[in-house]
Formats: sequence, structure tokens, C-alpha cells
Amino acid sequence: MTDVLANASQTPSGAAVFLDHVGWFVPDMEALAATMEKLGFILTPFVAQHNADPNGGPPIPAGTGNRCAMLQRGYLEFLSAVPGVDTPLSQQLNAALDRYNGLHLVAFTIDDSAGAHERLQDGGFSPLDPVHLRRPLTLGDGSEAEVAFTVLRVPPESMPEGRVQMLRQETPDLVWQDHIIARDNDIVALGGVILCVDDVEEVSDRFSRFTGKGIDGGGDYCSLSLDRGRLGFATRAALTEHLPSVSAPTTPFMAAVCLQSRDLNKTRQFLTDAGVPTSSLSDHALLVSPEDAAGAAILIFDENDIWPPTA
Repeated sequence: MTDVLANASQTPSGAAVFLDHVGWFVPDMEALAATMEKLGFILTPFVAQHNADPNGGPPIPAGTGNRCAMLQRGYLEFLSAVPGVDTPLSQQLNAALDRYNGLHLVAFTIDDSAGAHERLQDGGFSPLDPVHLRRPLTLGDGSEAEVAFTVLRVPPESMPEGRVQMLRQETPDLVWQDHIIARDNDIVALGGVILCVDDVEEVSDRFSRFTGKGIDGGGDYCSLSLDRGRLGFATRAALTEHLPSVSAPTTPFMAAVCLQSRDLNKTRQFLTDAGVPTSSLSDHALLVSPEDAAGAAILIFDENDIWPPTA
């Protein structure tokens, strides 16, 4: 049995590291929105992302824009390139889409961004200078605000599994507004991600150095437990063993997002009523296929199970 993730803190303190959000890279945001709304999520309006100019000038376009589906703890992000804006981030997004449509981003959150930057530097990840990301937000009363993040990115070759980054939430009360958190599907929290890779030992060791957290297991499957959330690293054979209906089009591949439900029966009934097929993994876990979830399987579990599984 696992704790209800939705009862955990929203942001970490001290040396804790949480799984903050995961991100899909998508070629068609309208199609993505229809898919996710059918699954019961509320999507924020599309916003072109900007970085603060370190020299005090106008905000600098990032080349990508996003919509988000907020959960009680954590969230799902959906990114697409902004037409006509060519930047390293938009180039990275388009290159990832050439590999596959689906999940390409994992973001961890920390409290001490300076300390995390130093640890990444000491770990050989050559982190880039911290980016002060800003985006406008319309509040529930119609007024405007600006949300802020300090983002630590590393060169793509340092973490070839996707865009893997650290961040500090500077304005969490603005990010998790009650009126944009979906409740009809009874999904409450982001629990983890399963990655399909060729060399489990090498990849899990690298993520361990990246997060500062230990790993369990070996061989075909390892797990890494954060202070909130978990990562699973599986070979193709182990992925098939855990999720028989999910196959990797290539490796590395971010194969599945694991979400916790407050009441799995209610979640299952909501999806059935919405016409979303599911398959049962156990009495306490079900699966939405990648075909019905924009390229990444969505595994939904309740408080009597835990996904990704421990090694």
C-alpha cells in the first residue's frame, strides 16, 4: 500500500526532490486537447512561453507554447512549437517529434535551485545558466497574473531520454488554482513515469546522480524513489512483462505516465462513460493505451497499489 500522493506537500523543502510534472510534445494542440478533455482533464489556455531577459530587456520567446492539466499534486504539460520562432527549444521539440509523438519531458522540483545547480555541475551534467521562465495567467476572477519558475536545464546529450530538468516553483499558489483542477475523473496525483531503455543500469545510475536519490533493483528493471513520485527503468522485455499491451517504437522511450486515483471504480466508470477503452492490470490498476492518450500509456492506480512498481 502507498500513501495518497495528493496528501503530500505541493512543493518540496530542504533537500527533497519531487516529480513536478511530465510533458508531451505534440504536433497538433487541438487534437491533443480533444484527447485529454475526453479523459476528464481541464486544459489551461495555450500560452507562448517566454524567458526573462537577464539584461532587463523584453521577455525572450522560448519558441514553444503549452497547455497544462493540473492535478491536486503535480500536473501534465503539453508542448508544441510556436510557428515562425526558431530557437534551441523548438528545434529540440521538433527533433523529438521525429522520433515519436508522446511523452518527452520529465521535470523534478526542488527548493534550493542554487544548490541543485551546483550538484548537477559536480555530477558532470554541465547545467546551463538558470532560466527564469515567466508566463501570463488568468485567475478565476478574471484578473491577470504572472507565474514564475526557475528552470535548470542541461545539454540534450547529457540526458538523451528527453528533456529532463529541475525547477523551482516560485509562485505555486498561482499554478495550482482550484478551479482548473479536474475532479470528474477522480485522478488526484502524478505518481511516476516508466522509461524503456536499452541499458537499465547506466540510465538509472545517471538519473540517480541527477536527482541525488538511490535506486533499487538491477538487470532488466530498476526503480528510483523520489521524496514524492517514482521512476521505473525497463528494458523492452521488462516493459512487456509489466505492461503487455505497450510496445516501444524506439529506445529510449518514455512509455507510461502513472497517475493515482482517489477511487479507481469511479475513474473506470468515468472513462467507460466517455468511451475511453481501458484494460485491467489488477484490482487496483488500469491502463489507457498510448493510442487513446496521445502517444504515452496512462496507468491509473489507487492507494492500494504503487506504480511504477518497486524493483
